Amino acid sequence: MASSTRSGEGPRAQPERIPRAEPERIPSPGGGARSAAVEEPDPDKARRGCTTAAILAFVGGLGVAAAPVLQAARQAAGATVLPGVGAAAVCAAVFALAAPIVAIAALAARRTAFAGGLLAGAGAVSIGAAILDVQLWTDAIDANRLELFRPQTAAELTAGTGAYTLVAGHILIVLAGLLGMVAVHRCSLLDGYGDARSSEQVGRSTGARVGFLLSAVTVAAAVVLVGALFAPALVSSDPVILVPAVVESDLATSIGAAAMAVAVLIAVASALASISPPVSAGVLIGFGLAALGVVGTRLVAGLAAGERIGVGPGSVWGTFGAGALVLAGLCVPAIDRARDGRILQALAGAATDRTVTPATGKAGAVTPSGKGVAKAAARAEAEAARARLARWHLTAGTAGALTTVLAATGALLPVLDTPASLVRPDVLATRVVLVAAIVLAVGTIWLFFSEFASAVRPAVGILWVTIPFSVAAVTQSVVLATDVPGISAGAGSVLLWCAAVAAAVTGVLTWFAGSAEREEIDTSEERSTDLAVLVVGGLGALFAFVGLALPLFSGIDAVGDHSAAATFGELPWGLDVWGRALLGASVVLAVIVAARARPARACALLLGAGVALGVYLLSWPLTRARLEAPEMGAGVIPSAVGIVLVAAAAALTARTGKR
Repeated sequence: MASSTRSGEGPRAQPERIPRAEPERIPSPGGGARSAAVEEPDPDKARRGCTTAAILAFVGGLGVAAAPVLQAARQAAGATVLPGVGAAAVCAAVFALAAPIVAIAALAARRTAFAGGLLAGAGAVSIGAAILDVQLWTDAIDANRLELFRPQTAAELTAGTGAYTLVAGHILIVLAGLLGMVAVHRCSLLDGYGDARSSEQVGRSTGARVGFLLSAVTVAAAVVLVGALFAPALVSSDPVILVPAVVESDLATSIGAAAMAVAVLIAVASALASISPPVSAGVLIGFGLAALGVVGTRLVAGLAAGERIGVGPGSVWGTFGAGALVLAGLCVPAIDRARDGRILQALAGAATDRTVTPATGKAGAVTPSGKGVAKAAARAEAEAARARLARWHLTAGTAGALTTVLAATGALLPVLDTPASLVRPDVLATRVVLVAAIVLAVGTIWLFFSEFASAVRPAVGILWVTIPFSVAAVTQSVVLATDVPGISAGAGSVLLWCAAVAAAVTGVLTWFAGSAEREEIDTSEERSTDLAVLVVGGLGALFAFVGLALPLFSGIDAVGDHSAAATFGELPWGLDVWGRALLGASVVLAVIVAARARPARACALLLGAGVALGVYLLSWPLTRARLEAPEMGAGVIPSAVGIVLVAAAAALTARTGKR
């Protein structure tokens, strides 16, 4: 493919570039033949693989669409057929087939990279959807899949033929997504992948190419969608159809929602990190369309179900978030082209200098100077990079500061509203929120100073997790307290929930700042994994995860019964346990990243992980007053050992001759 052609797009005029060097070929033992181990860039092979993926996704979409017709569930006694809500079934079918059909149309237009990204995005959603389908066998009556069936009585339900076609369809879409990722990888080997008219845009991430506004809107839409997945999808006064909280639902529902939430974050992060705008657009559009098949279907079901069933906030905000992702994906190519043209004009103007006529000393004709062009372009690009990096650090620091203000204010205000006749109970978990807010404030304040921002930024990239972790424990107490008539969530709870969202935004912004930092260093030589850091840090993460899984304290509660902190083994998980799981997963991820990071960045990241674990360990003395005669739980010692080992791994990153 010519260098003037972007993968999957038509030809366009571009300035001359240095051709990409051919990869080194290793001769085979039999003679001078090229080794088959080196993959040849082949656009036809990529297109054929993506076509296979699109066909698989289309067949999977047909399986999802046919599930309501084939009776997904029936009553065990008498095998009574249960019809679903027709409008919701149509909505589910449309969005199940939307991504495959768009991918087939893109392949017909020879836009292979876009089609591969589209299928990959849809496949990511289907992983969580397939897990949600498991509830059709474990607890069908409370699955609330109104597009498939609507229970009429409390009689036991069994899975029908449609349930099998539904799961099979989602699995096929997942496989199609994997093949779509392979097609994108093959396209990345082609000349012109990630290309642009201006040299400054070549090879940059799509998030940097489209600018802060669209990137921020995309991240905000992802955060809204993640929150909506855990909010009630329906509101029911029907005695047969119960709508429990997601975290208190069947295990398949909880894990499916969590898997889909993780997929949202990974898909959006991958899309914004991709150097190819068509791939980024495809991932966002594919994920948004497939997500609408889940949350949009719930919205339509709530609207069309009739009396006693209404639309919950999860359906409304989820549809808004998924739709915003689709719109963001549609805007990516247009905004990239517009910004690319403006940057090209700016660089061309900066790279032109005036010559002075020797006889008169007056300015003569405007002519480009070879050395002047190079120096002016280099200066303009360096200044733009420094300004861009400073903006990311400042934005992340501002978000972190807002998070700490919201968290501290929410912890100090009442988190419960109680009648005058009742004594307001103390929620001691707010003390942990205050500690987390102080820790995050100490870290984020350095982001406002350019001399220290890059060094401290990795630590802030994990310290933000302490806010949602501690807020989750407070929310669990609020949820339990509001079961008492007359008690409701107070202003402090609302601010804490806002702080948790702001903390997630802070984490995303620090990741963007890290991407901007990496653009200014030499990444031509791939860093090797530091085994010492990986082993020691991995052991620390393992001990920390065990400490998080075990109870931190035990004792006698207010009614005289023996009580202990919740563990990972108690199902279903409460919100406080989900918060601890988030903290444990963040520590594991931090160790993996630190093992391949630059020494200074790895040290800061691991120290931040140790401090985050320290906040968890402090929750033992801060909240022990909730029990009489409190005792240290089994999770204290593993957590302490994990902190020591993570700190030791941080010390290993600073040793001489690491890499």
